[in-house]
Amino acid sequence: MFEAAVISEHGLRTEMEDAHFLDLNFGGNGWVYGGIYDGHGGSYAALYAAKHLPELFLQKYKVSQFPLSALTACYEQISENLKNIESGTTAVDFFIKDGRIYVANVGDARAIVVSGHNVRPLTIDHRIGNPDEEQRIIRMGGVISPPYILRGSSGLMPTRTIGDAYFKPVGVIATPSVREYEIREDDIYLIGGCDGLFDFMSNEEVAQVARKHRQPEILLEKLKQEILINRGGSDNITLIAVKLH
Repeated sequence: MFEAAVISEHGLRTEMEDAHFLDLNFGGNGWVYGGIYDGHGGSYAALYAAKHLPELFLQKYKVSQFPLSALTACYEQISENLKNIESGTTAVDFFIKDGRIYVANVGDARAIVVSGHNVRPLTIDHRIGNPDEEQRIIRMGGVISPPYILRGSSGLMPTRTIGDAYFKPVGVIATPSVREYEIREDDIYLIGGCDGLFDFMSNEEVAQVARKHRQPEILLEKLKQEILINRGGSDNITLIAVKLH
């Protein structure tokens, strides 16, 4: 059984818009599933994704047996389910089975693997500044005013999200980036977090803290303190750490 911990903190924001999911015996099979959902325009989309996306994944995976295609289909379906809701969310989801990690993300929520001497990003940030993302937005008629995508008088930072139906006509998509990763002997942690972490700490800075603390609960407390106290972070912050050995 894996060891894991989760922290979700309001921070200084007026509203808590993050949601999360973590199950260390997913489907009753000893699998691990985790997800972090960083909402905007209210918490509805994040809470909806946290409630429905993992169970939908389990259904689709049992049929297809292909985790990455199941994750992609789930992101797109959950987003379609939110088409009449004025809310959206970034997301990062991971599924661990038989020594492999399957990851999907939209927006700027990340997952990294920390080893003894390396940090390996498993996700791609979908923001303005990523040339491929910018080109799609421009091609679809979106207006870019860094760091925002504009449609009318409304702006959005991430270029891929679940929900946000208003921005879908200008190229904001729900199709995630996906990756499969084989766990190595020297890997210590899988760490997932929203931009409340990664806007303030680089992947390597997070890894340096992780190497010093081999208990997931203590690691996340140290990261929380570093962000909210030492670096003046004001955003909601949600983190998951899974010890890989």
